[in-house]
Amino acid sequence: MAARRLAAFIALTLIFGVAHTQAPLYYSNQHQYFLHGLARAHLGNLDRDWLANTADPTPLFSTLVAFTHRYLHDGLFHVYFLLLLGIYAYSLAGIFEYLTGHDLISVPGLLFVTLLTLVHAGALRFASAHLLGKDYPWYLQSGVAGQYVLGPGLQPSMFGVLLLAAVHAFLRGRPWLAIVCVGLAADFHSTYLLTSAFLALAFMAATWRRGERRRALLLGLAALFLVTPVLAYDLVMLAPSDASVFAIAQQIIAHDRIPHHAQPALWFDVIAALQYGWVIVAIALVRRTPLFLLMAIPLAFSVALTLLQVATGSDTLALLFPWRTTAILVPLATAIIFARLATLSPPLRSTVVVCSVALVLLAIGGIRIMAGGLAYRTNPDELPLPDYIREHQQPGDLYLLPVEVPKPNAAGSTSFTPPPRRDKQVGLISVDLQRFRLYTGAPIFIDFKSIPYKDNEVIEWWDRVQFAKRLYEQPDWSDEVTRHALATPHITHVVAPAHKPLRGAGEIIFQDESYILYRVKAAR
Repeated sequence: MAARRLAAFIALTLIFGVAHTQAPLYYSNQHQYFLHGLARAHLGNLDRDWLANTADPTPLFSTLVAFTHRYLHDGLFHVYFLLLLGIYAYSLAGIFEYLTGHDLISVPGLLFVTLLTLVHAGALRFASAHLLGKDYPWYLQSGVAGQYVLGPGLQPSMFGVLLLAAVHAFLRGRPWLAIVCVGLAADFHSTYLLTSAFLALAFMAATWRRGERRRALLLGLAALFLVTPVLAYDLVMLAPSDASVFAIAQQIIAHDRIPHHAQPALWFDVIAALQYGWVIVAIALVRRTPLFLLMAIPLAFSVALTLLQVATGSDTLALLFPWRTTAILVPLATAIIFARLATLSPPLRSTVVVCSVALVLLAIGGIRIMAGGLAYRTNPDELPLPDYIREHQQPGDLYLLPVEVPKPNAAGSTSFTPPPRRDKQVGLISVDLQRFRLYTGAPIFIDFKSIPYKDNEVIEWWDRVQFAKRLYEQPDWSDEVTRHALATPHITHVVAPAHKPLRGAGEIIFQDESYILYRVKAAR
């Protein structure tokens, strides 16, 4: 039985993972979450980068990154991602088996795997994005407010798959394994603390309902023990400096940096309402099973705290993301509804043939997307600049890059759409020069994409963003005041778009059709 389950896990991981696709290193949020780890592993001169020396919000993940880069190989980041995809798919497949009594090898099981793979497949999402203008299948796996478990590549939020594994383990009669999974998910990414707490309460309630009151209390204590490290770390490293500084920092993050995640007025729309409806339908379908409590309790707490946040406007509550629970409830709902649909299909041989062909085509589509660079796109025209810097940088160099503050906009998946570019005013963070730090190993003054989380460091980050933004708004940098402004933080090099040259910024040491690199003149 164990060998059979291992074989099923490997097969499902490969099929689902290849069809899902993943981004190349380093992409999108990886620029935020890999920085501390790669700096600790001595990539280039990143240990001199200001952001790399701020409080690390995900120390366990950074340790994994540092160890892998320093002692193993960066290619393993792709393997980690693939394994997490496998845990995700296997956990949802296990819920299918629990609800239906069918094995994955059966006709309903094969149909379920095909449906699950289909809505997660890069090929379908690519087709939806280009034919319909939006990645609609994404909304069957992601939560509201742009919160999700599966992203384009390895990042701390990916460990949310352990919450789905926890549900699967609990249904299989392994509550202690479920609690371990809940604790690990929060330890890797502390924004899962609320969701982990809701799920642990659901496990306790289901256990209590069976009359096992002592075990229910012990499960709660075990969950609290397992999240104690991340709670202690956050209380020490990210504790408020004082009330006013903390309030300003929270306002900056909630209203200026991630309003699409933190402001219900931005993210609650028709699609979000339909996602909540999707979850409610699934809960109704499992009302006579233990899965009912495992979904209903987290949803109830999540909705209650969301309504409280809307009523109070609290930035503190907004940044706890009570709605993030939907990032696991939506994929659970998708699995439940697909399980019901799969059992309605007659066990025909033609179904096996169609599903097998579909899985092969989805895998081929995933390979085509990754090999052809059809998704997760960046700006290839910018590569000559970071290539030059990677070769010529020296210790002590500090690079100033153009900074753009986008207008607040609703969140959505851009993995399979044309990348947002600077000056396009699309309300999204542009991909331009996002990879600069990790690609070159060179420290930069600041960028908008990557942020700290300690309150006084958030304020300094915002001051740096505004400082850089003001500088680039003027084309003439020849005055002594500007040169003194550059000299104060020891900026040695300035990057400017080729169509917006800067007079008096310094000596041009590199130039192509996209960018100009200046060596800054020393202030007198």
